[in-house]
Amino acid sequence: MPRKRADLETTDESQSVGRVDRLGEAVSRLRGGRRIDIDRAHLIGGGVLAVLGLVAIILGWYGAANTGFEFEQLPYLISGGLLGVALCFLGGFVYFAYWVTRLVREARTQSDRAADILDQIVESLNGSAPRPAKRSVRTIAGGSEGAFVATRNGALFHRADCSAVAGRQRLRRVTAQTRGLEPCALCDPLGSS
Repeated sequence: MPRKRADLETTDESQSVGRVDRLGEAVSRLRGGRRIDIDRAHLIGGGVLAVLGLVAIILGWYGAANTGFEFEQLPYLISGGLLGVALCFLGGFVYFAYWVTRLVREARTQSDRAADILDQIVESLNGSAPRPAKRSVRTIAGGSEGAFVATRNGALFHRADCSAVAGRQRLRRVTAQTRGLEPCALCDPLGSS
């Protein structure tokens, strides 16, 4: 028996919803998957390279110190000394990258805190009720119908339960009419498909 057209459309819709759900799960797994902590890698790598450089310098000195002939000392000094100095400098640069990354991250955190405090001050001066310092998806999800969320600098608006913004801090409330924002393709906040 041939299937009715309505049954075929329902099947196509359920398949597309299933694909979107699978895509959302895949994106959340990518975001929440095992990440390499680059800060820790810089810290450990810089320390290891510096120690290896010092070991190479000591081995070069030891090899050169145990021979009395200058032509036998020169290879030890070149291979041990120059390689050791190069490794020490490289380790120092890698550790410096770790240090600068930490400073930048700390400055961003302080800047965000200052912006939140300024927002609270402005709200209290305007007479509106102060909002909590950190807004979470749970507080936004209980909002009115038609209220959506967006990241601080994002170009898309999402439903509060969208996997693309799940677990993010500092989400802002927006509406579908907010200028410059387009609906997310994953959660389809307007229900157009």
